[in-house]
Amino acid sequence: MSRAGRPDAETKLRGAVEFGTDLAVPGMRWGVLVLAPAAHGRIRRVDLSAARALPSVVAIGADDVGPLVGGAKGDPDRPPFPSREIVYRSQPIAAVAAPSLAAAREAAKAVRVEVDAEPAVADLERLFPEWPGPQARASPQVAAHVLAHRGNVDRALAEAETVVAETYRTAGIHQVALEPHACVAEVTGDRWTVRTSTQSPFGVREDVASILGIPEASIDVEGTWVGGGFGGKGASMLEPYALLLARAAGAPVRLALTYREEFLLGRSTLPAVVRLETGVRSGRIVARRVRLLLDVGTSLPGRDFATGYAIGFLLGPYRTDAFEVEGFAVRTNKPPFGPHRAPLAPQAAFVAESHLAAVARAVGQDPEAFRADHLWADGSTTPLGQRVGPFGLAAALAGARARAAAWRAELPAGHGVGIGLGFWSTGTGAGGEARLRLDDRELVVEQGEREIGSGSVLIGLAEVAARRTGLPRERIRVNYLGTATAPFDAGVFGSRTVGALGRAVDDAAGSLLADLGRRMGEVGPVTLALEGDGLVARGPGVTRPLAELLTPHERATGGLRAAGRHYGVAGEIDASRVVEGGFYAYHDFTGAAHVAEVDVDPSTGGVQVVRYAAFQDVGAVLDRPAAQAQVEGGVVMGLGTALTEEAVWSDDGRLTNPGLLDYRIPRMPDVPPIEVVFVEGYPGAGPFGAKGLGEPPIIPVPATVAAAIEDATGAHLTELPLSPERLARALKAGRPSRSADAARRR
Repeated sequence: MSRAGRPDAETKLRGAVEFGTDLAVPGMRWGVLVLAPAAHGRIRRVDLSAARALPSVVAIGADDVGPLVGGAKGDPDRPPFPSREIVYRSQPIAAVAAPSLAAAREAAKAVRVEVDAEPAVADLERLFPEWPGPQARASPQVAAHVLAHRGNVDRALAEAETVVAETYRTAGIHQVALEPHACVAEVTGDRWTVRTSTQSPFGVREDVASILGIPEASIDVEGTWVGGGFGGKGASMLEPYALLLARAAGAPVRLALTYREEFLLGRSTLPAVVRLETGVRSGRIVARRVRLLLDVGTSLPGRDFATGYAIGFLLGPYRTDAFEVEGFAVRTNKPPFGPHRAPLAPQAAFVAESHLAAVARAVGQDPEAFRADHLWADGSTTPLGQRVGPFGLAAALAGARARAAAWRAELPAGHGVGIGLGFWSTGTGAGGEARLRLDDRELVVEQGEREIGSGSVLIGLAEVAARRTGLPRERIRVNYLGTATAPFDAGVFGSRTVGALGRAVDDAAGSLLADLGRRMGEVGPVTLALEGDGLVARGPGVTRPLAELLTPHERATGGLRAAGRHYGVAGEIDASRVVEGGFYAYHDFTGAAHVAEVDVDPSTGGVQVVRYAAFQDVGAVLDRPAAQAQVEGGVVMGLGTALTEEAVWSDDGRLTNPGLLDYRIPRMPDVPPIEVVFVEGYPGAGPFGAKGLGEPPIIPVPATVAAAIEDATGAHLTELPLSPERLARALKAGRPSRSADAARRR
């Protein structure tokens, strides 16, 4: 177990770190966005004259973008400001900057906007009350369509002894990062510079270049400390507006969202409707059909990544002979969608696990045994033809079943125990590069990512370097560089940081140690150590001070340097099973099996999670305290997804709960004791066999809580969140338990 602790703890406790919302530079202006008053409409006029008449105010709109970027042409599908049509409420249609925030807000109010409102599309099922037919693919509301299958599903369902058909609905949820989006931009000559709270500095640079039409080489992005991201800060949001305002004002511009605006503009996940049919014969699943309607807000045409990515999780980690999956990404008059920790996987696991439990009960089997009989094992293939392994989910399920049995043996009245499973594909395929610099005092990791709170950068990368070199963690420093000088990295997302960027650090460390070995006369394997107050290199029978091994030039320029990189290979899909659209090739599989005990108040539908256990397939644990914190945090966030969190949209495309008074996340009294059990021995693609751990812990939580509620009450809920209102209605209606009415027996 590491004893180094968090290297950022002391500075954060002193308030000495600078987050995006702390940014301030001399002479800066304050920016404010002017937001659209309707979810859909034609712009009749945007009049900036009254705002521009105010002292020292700069105001810009759609007509100003071209001159500000020197006539460059950006992505026509992603203009900073709309010129004719508003497609979601609170869409930025102009921006202002002034010497103070109060003055900027007054200037924003002075902008006159005239819009001819048009009907808004806000509800998936009103748009498609029946499953979309072939004609729907030509609908302007359909952004993407995906379809894949294997075998004759219709015949297999017709020959099945039992068929269970269900419909599930899941809500959109917000990332609810403590820190809203914030940045400071400055333009000097042809250099466009922005400091911003982001999970992906290089991703922001690419986005800004695409939106504004300016070369990436002229853009510098420097990340600040990040007060939480959870996927919501993985792409650009405010940066293009801040840069345009800075160019127009001839001064730095600070642009930050209020917390209400964070809800209105944040890249929340959006709702889905899922329809499933499963056929069973002789106790085995013989066919499955999954259909997904995914609300993608104002997502652009043809961008089917989210649909093809999410739909694979809906079949769960289970063997299926014949299958068909079809998904439609439906454009609605809501803000653009975005990822939330493990994008759509917790919702998909809730659907897949709850449905499989209903199928098991319909055929008279125990759901846990039914899952175990159909579960992927090492060497299995997914429905889309990808090989699974090494995969510790079966071992995790065995541990979860034993823990559930122990809890059930002492279960009070009104309580229930449930098990939920989930799997994840770590994004180690996205590229990562790092540099190391070694002198006689310390080893410095130079890379392009800021710590976002998980510890994956400051703790994870340092631990990889420590394990590879032998140095104590306190002599390893992780240093952040902006995009102008940093080695490239894809971003802190997808549970990939230690897996991909850590592999780059490991690669660089190997090169560095090999270089030292040559300087010591090819003595064999070399490690580093601390002797006194200086560093030494050790080979078999040989120890040399680092100061003696560095050249005069290296001593003068900061030390011995080495570079490393990692570009993983993604999995492959059996193309013969894909009819239309793009499906994500999962790889580096990891899984989790969770157990929850709940106490349900049948009169109110209130649910209290009493205790929780998480069995996580992690490959290898690099830093136990950091890994445990990731699991605990994922479980707590998953409890919000399961029980309380829901973005509520009106029929006219208005978010009705844009704030923490009405959008409820878990509070400390809601958090149960959480037991964490790491399942090791199934190595992943990361350094030393580690697997990603940022997202897997949240995935099984809604399914696990739903199973425990059903165990306590018999109510089979098919909609997230599992709110007291929904549970109370189900109990009051006397809905048949175990979804037995969904089964058709032959």
